[in-house]
Amino acid sequence: MQLMRGLQLNLKDIREECWDIARDTATTDSDRLWTTREMNRYINRVYRFIARETKCIRDDITAAICRINVAPPTDLADLTTKAATDPYYAQDLAFYNDPDSWLYQQLVSPYNFPLDPRILDIDEVKWTKRQWRLTHTSVSKWQINPWWEQVIGMSTEYATDLSNNRFTVNFRNVESDTLKLVVRRLPLVDLINDLDEPEFRTHYHDFIVNGVLYYMYSKQDADTIDKTKASEYYGLYLKDIDEIKQQEVIVNNRLRPNHSTDAFR
Repeated sequence: MQLMRGLQLNLKDIREECWDIARDTATTDSDRLWTTREMNRYINRVYRFIARETKCIRDDITAAICRINVAPPTDLADLTTKAATDPYYAQDLAFYNDPDSWLYQQLVSPYNFPLDPRILDIDEVKWTKRQWRLTHTSVSKWQINPWWEQVIGMSTEYATDLSNNRFTVNFRNVESDTLKLVVRRLPLVDLINDLDEPEFRTHYHDFIVNGVLYYMYSKQDADTIDKTKASEYYGLYLKDIDEIKQQEVIVNNRLRPNHSTDAFR
């Protein structure tokens, strides 16, 4: 019997639920058809896949992922130090020393920044000190516009190149500030300890179960492989993912300005 939707589950709960459905009632790994280690691997594989396919983990708090510090070098020595390890600062150093360059003897913030590889999408970008929300534009606009990063002033637009995990702004700042990102991302870490819980909404915790059962019955072993059951649970797994996607559409619509209060009811 499947769990009712909406229960808060941890790694151990999910593992034991899957064992129960598969009727693997042994109490030690030496007797189980699927060991604890295998089960944890299946659970995390499904956990990451659901997060990637549905983009259901929304984050605006984790500083290492959701904050980009935008600041010019403090002086030439600082720029020289940064240029030793960063090609974008190295380019600025060359311009700084070139009398014919628009950046001659000027210190500005970089325009291109690394993004955490766990970011799947960016919903919003705002400044911290300024009352300004940056507008998202295409990477091609930046690539075909030779003046994109050659204007000094507050950045007003950004482009993302998620294939290379890079974030680009259009203007070069002379004041320090921090960009605050609202992102959709993968889990920060795998579920490792028994009490670890998935990061996405409690409503989705048990949507992991059918995916795990698919992997369990796909195990290449005479006592475990069952193509019929694997196919059945794979179909249920895909339906679960579609249901999460539909729920996320509803949540996203409620978060829009004209439905903002509905999201908190």
